[in-house]
Amino acid sequence: MKNSKNNFFIWAVIILVLATAGYFVFNYFSKLASIPDIGGSYATEGAAHVADGTKVDYHTNPPSSGAHYASPARWGVYDNALSDGNLVHNLEHGGVWISYKSSIPAPAKEKLVNLAKNYRSKVVLSPRDANDKDIAMVSWGRVYKFDLNADGGFDENAVRNYITKYKNTGPEIVPD
Repeated sequence: MKNSKNNFFIWAVIILVLATAGYFVFNYFSKLASIPDIGGSYATEGAAHVADGTKVDYHTNPPSSGAHYASPARWGVYDNALSDGNLVHNLEHGGVWISYKSSIPAPAKEKLVNLAKNYRSKVVLSPRDANDKDIAMVSWGRVYKFDLNADGGFDENAVRNYITKYKNTGPEIVPD
């Protein structure tokens, strides 16, 4: 009798844990599905590793896939421009790269820094003057670019939504 009570208790706990996990997984994927697609989707250009310093021609600006250097950049916020070749490797690992023209006003840069610092990994923020818009967000095969509003601001929710929707969408999923 005692053994059957223990078995019942163990199974009840297992079912409760599975139901709770299912609830959170369902909510997470429901949230992702509720975020509309952001930016443009582009055909991927492969994922070959090339020697550091090799010139690679990319078909998107900033690049969203293609040949890249063997080492990714460390996740985080940078005040200096980084190599496209290293950052494409971050995208391959499921990262989101936020780049901005160094000429944007300090308050806009500060907002980007604060947003990026909310993620312990999978996000890189760096200046990139080769952008054709003030700010560009990139993930594997996807680019979202925009200029600042007339008041120097931007839609912070769009930035958060992009990260939520496209983080961990690269061909190599590396754990956070």
